[in-house]
Amino acid sequence: MYWPKITVVTPTYNRDEYLEETLLSVLNQNYPNLEYIIVDGGSTNPHIFEIIRRYEDKLAWWISEPDSGHAEAIRKGFDRASGEILAWLCSDDTYLPGALLAVGEAFRKYPDADVIYGHYNAIDQNGRIIRNGRVVRYHPLQVLANGNIHQASVFWTKNIYQKAGGNVGGFNLEFTKYSPDSDLYFRFIKAGAKWILLPRTLSTFRIHPDHTTTRETEAVWAHYWKAARTNFPFWTLPGIYQLVCVYTRIRRLILLIAQSDTKNILAKFAQRPLKEQEIL
Repeated sequence: MYWPKITVVTPTYNRDEYLEETLLSVLNQNYPNLEYIIVDGGSTNPHIFEIIRRYEDKLAWWISEPDSGHAEAIRKGFDRASGEILAWLCSDDTYLPGALLAVGEAFRKYPDADVIYGHYNAIDQNGRIIRNGRVVRYHPLQVLANGNIHQASVFWTKNIYQKAGGNVGGFNLEFTKYSPDSDLYFRFIKAGAKWILLPRTLSTFRIHPDHTTTRETEAVWAHYWKAARTNFPFWTLPGIYQLVCVYTRIRRLILLIAQSDTKNILAKFAQRPLKEQEIL
């Protein structure tokens, strides 16, 4: 039976707490046509190299040298990739058992698919599930409105990657630190990618104090919206939709502030349940 070759790239830099768990979650997939690449940004932590060398014989390639950040590391890995399907897995996230087999089977079932994506679990430092991340069937406006696709549960063809520019972080390097995945997905949309939802949980997303999204949430969202505006100016239909979403949230916040019966207005605003059509 033919299985499409999947290339997974893991960028890492001076973070060894969860690295071995990440590596094992990939290598223990038992996927019959896997290419696994690790790109280190020139770490000074020797334990990282002990972990990598422990599994060196199962890796297609790995390197350690200085880079400008994780987007450049991922690009280096993809430049070496020979797989038909591409993905990256950060060094604090994991794949759930059977994830790659499910993805490979989905690409066989939908040969015209450009992107296959699924659900995820948010976990804490100890691996306990704190949120089940559920996404709905793809629509480009939903991607623009919420960006709730978790990168570790997204897999795409090399063909759409090259069509969208063939790099992570885009041509605007300011997106490489905070939102390289969002910028890449926006360029997939512009390239006319066909997205297919695989209705199963594929990965875990670890939330911990040193995680960039946790530590610098405001900067992450600011760059996300900037990437959206760069790819879809406000005078386009997706751009207008972004404005509507922002207006709706601001209006709701104003209405909450006008109410005197709640002490935690901002918390209530941030934690409100999303309607199904908003989740993605």
